Amino acid sequence: MASGKHDGREEAAAGESGAKTGEPEAGRPQLRLDTTTEEEVRMYQGYLRCLRDQGVDIPRSGGKGGDGVDPNALWFPGVDVSEEHPEAEKKCLSKKPMEPPELDRKKNPDYMKDYREWIECNNRRGLKVDPLPDGSGWNFKEDGDIPENASQIDGECQIEAFSEQ
Repeated sequence: MASGKHDGREEAAAGESGAKTGEPEAGRPQLRLDTTTEEEVRMYQGYLRCLRDQGVDIPRSGGKGGDGVDPNALWFPGVDVSEEHPEAEKKCLSKKPMEPPELDRKKNPDYMKDYREWIECNNRRGLKVDPLPDGSGWNFKEDGDIPENASQIDGECQIEAFSEQ
């Protein structure tokens, strides 16, 4: 996840440069492992505005979770845009932030090793989770208590496991 400061003008310019080069990833905002929720929401505003302009229902954040997110910021739609609105997704893709390269299986040859370390770290630190068979994430264990700082544990473990060592 990224920590860079981006506003809508930067995202629009990034999207335009990507469109001109013809490369699908050129100019797109890049998340980093350590991007905060506030930064991620800010980086997604250009993409979410584009989707809204294409007719996708995009809600406001409403200041979710006390995480510093502007309550007027656009929030993530509750649907898979690529499935529900494929034309809008295609038109707006150049503005959509890219996941951290460490979390991209095509870019990280050690993805599954790092993934297993992430799951092990979560469990070791009290966030009891079961890995998904395809390595795409995890589910809470049925018999485990969810700690109040679950999101913090998960984020720290993800950074620890996927960061270069």
